[in-house]
Amino acid sequence: MPSGPDPVRPSDSSDTSKSEPDDATKGVARAIRSASIAAAALGVVLSPIPLADELVLLPVYGMLTASIARSRGVGLHAVPWRPIALTALAGLGARAALNLTVSYIPFVAAAANAASGVALTRFLGHYVDAACETARKGGETAPLGLRDFAEALRPKSRAPAPGTAG
Repeated sequence: MPSGPDPVRPSDSSDTSKSEPDDATKGVARAIRSASIAAAALGVVLSPIPLADELVLLPVYGMLTASIARSRGVGLHAVPWRPIALTALAGLGARAALNLTVSYIPFVAAAANAASGVALTRFLGHYVDAACETARKGGETAPLGLRDFAEALRPKSRAPAPGTAG
């Protein structure tokens, strides 16, 4: 797991010590938002062709990484490309497995592709942001795997089920 900020969950926005995000944070948010919109659109348009959007999303994630690195002031040569690529490939593999289960159901496939594209893009964007911040400080970043994706999807805390001891 990379050191520094949690790459999976963005920091709590209720922090009142900062009144306005800095330009770098705004640039990162803008890059993630733009890439998420592109991922959703590609997911819908390419939904009739199983696994096509996974291939097209890879360059989108490369551009997202370059944009985040630029926003954070990290040169492209200093970006930890290998762990980011391994994380993106693991995420795309998990996404492909999920989307294949509904790929032949019209409209459901489009919705699933769009939703999973946005979710993976946001996850990867926060990971890349943390990786670039770690690289800027001279640290190393480890790739994330399927277990990390599952952990990210799990709610932070669960209330006990009704009728159980909690």
